[in-house]
Amino acid sequence: MAESNRGGSAGARAAAPRRGHGGRMGRRIEKARDPKGALLRLLRYLRPYAWQLGAVMLMVTTATVLGLVAPYVLSIAIDNYIIPGDLSGLVRVVLLLGAIYLVIWAVEVGQGYIMVGVSQRALYTLRRDLFGHLQKLPLKFFDEQPHGELMSRLTNDIDAINHGISMTITQLLGGMLSLGGVLVAMFLMNVWLALSAQIILPLMLVFTALIGRRTREGFRQLQTELGELNGLMEETISGQKVVQAFRR
Repeated sequence: MAESNRGGSAGARAAAPRRGHGGRMGRRIEKARDPKGALLRLLRYLRPYAWQLGAVMLMVTTATVLGLVAPYVLSIAIDNYIIPGDLSGLVRVVLLLGAIYLVIWAVEVGQGYIMVGVSQRALYTLRRDLFGHLQKLPLKFFDEQPHGELMSRLTNDIDAINHGISMTITQLLGGMLSLGGVLVAMFLMNVWLALSAQIILPLMLVFTALIGRRTREGFRQLQTELGELNGLMEETISGQKVVQAFRR
């Protein structure tokens, strides 16, 4: 009976969840060795949707230009109609502003719809290729790699790519166009005021660089902890029946 209990305890310990195969669970995610090459490989998945992306770029440009025109129209309304008290002219300007913002809303909805469709179709192809690649890997790879880390790369990392494609690209392009348009408008209106406003630009660049560095570190740490959590869940759930059997 004692030998049976000792054997059951040893079996339970052997079947208990481990902290990852090969003792590699919890390692930090390394920086990409070739970010440019990885980006080029990712862009190949977007190549079949070139015309949709071109339409999105046109929509982003349209929304950005209209967003820059709207404040100018508002200034005209204040100077030429509100201060003089011209209500009929003010109504026309208000209708024009309403039409501008309505077009901006419609364009943003359209570009979001197109980008979501493009990102989902591109990521479907990426997931299919990843799964096919996993089928060709040797058993040694799966024995050495933590299961949770593999699950995290196939789920969380793909979701991060999805967010980057569907939202970040359009936001980055729109932000760059808005910044360029604002700078041009400032210099056209008053060169000296525009130059004085650029004094804080170096501080903004330094602050943005610091925030970006901390954000990247936090993202890598998040992905590492997600890999640990997925590995613990996978090994705990898969070994639960064996543990319960030995406890009996």
